[in-house]
Amino acid sequence: METQALYLDDTYVHYARAGDGEQTVIILHGWAASLKQWEWFLPILANAGYTAYAVDLLGHGEAPPLSQNHTIQDYFDYMRRWTEAMEIRQPILIGHSMGGYLSLQYALDNPGAMRGLVLVDPLYSYHQFDKYHQHARRLLGKPEMLKVGEFVFRLAPAWLFAAGQKWGLSDVNGAPVPLRQQVALDHKRADPHIIQIIAIIGDLRPRLAQVSAPALVTWGGKDRLLSPASFEVLVDRLHIPPELKR
Repeated sequence: METQALYLDDTYVHYARAGDGEQTVIILHGWAASLKQWEWFLPILANAGYTAYAVDLLGHGEAPPLSQNHTIQDYFDYMRRWTEAMEIRQPILIGHSMGGYLSLQYALDNPGAMRGLVLVDPLYSYHQFDKYHQHARRLLGKPEMLKVGEFVFRLAPAWLFAAGQKWGLSDVNGAPVPLRQQVALDHKRADPHIIQIIAIIGDLRPRLAQVSAPALVTWGGKDRLLSPASFEVLVDRLHIPPELKR
């Protein structure tokens, strides 16, 4: 599928599009991923009558790099400028992992601005991290350790990320080979500054009940990064009616 770049003064947004329906769907990928991992899904949405987009987030895929001291707000401002330039109104946001966090934050900051949310193994709080990432969060909160982490991430070869999947260190273990290869490539080409997200991600739990957009939450029971039990907590805090839970 062909991709496009939209230039916005001092930056640009790399994205893919399929379909020409009245309802727009935007897919936001997870940490160290890219729109390439969701290209297969765009034709399905297009055939279902939607206009579907997948976007590379800052520091990921073919998007511009991040500043060294970036914040979560930088991701939002980047997406806001793109949606405004594209004149997208009332989209459905599909967010995976970190993309789920961004989708929830967008819904909280812009009530009534979207048609709905589809959250796939979504991140919404650093409390979801496993013990390894909780420890990494504490370390990366120190500037000197953040530089070390970025240095290691930059030097790590693609085969190491691929091997991590075989060792069961990733939630894509058992996925199709092309997808696992793409995951490894996306890790390698990502801006090393993205590891800062582990240290700066916030906690949306106190605000989740304020989400007014209809939401569908789906997850796998073998997620090795985020606790599967945490997704049940999200469903409860979003006040999804019992008859819709299954």
